Amino acid sequence: MNIDTVALAVETAESRGQWYAVSKSGCVGVMQVCPQWSHVPRNWLLIPWINRREGTRILNYWYKRSHGRWVYALAAYRCGYGGLQGRCGMQYARNILGGDL
Repeated sequence: MNIDTVALAVETAESRGQWYAVSKSGCVGVMQVCPQWSHVPRNWLLIPWINRREGTRILNYWYKRSHGRWVYALAAYRCGYGGLQGRCGMQYARNILGGDL
């Protein structure tokens, strides 16, 4: 499974492609990027291609931190460092990955 496939699955699950999506927790855009993890200003995250680039960058960061384990990378994308330890976000990761665990 490659990063582009996983990023598309995240985008579909998070916003169904709605570029203006904003969550209750303040995550924005098609991949629901948390501004605290972003290297670009929050308002730029509403531009779909910038949001996808940032979301993919963040997802790749977690993938490297999880030593190549998508389930932990996705859990961390959902809830930060606790996801790397399996304390949260595991059901989210399973939903994204479906049968590809």
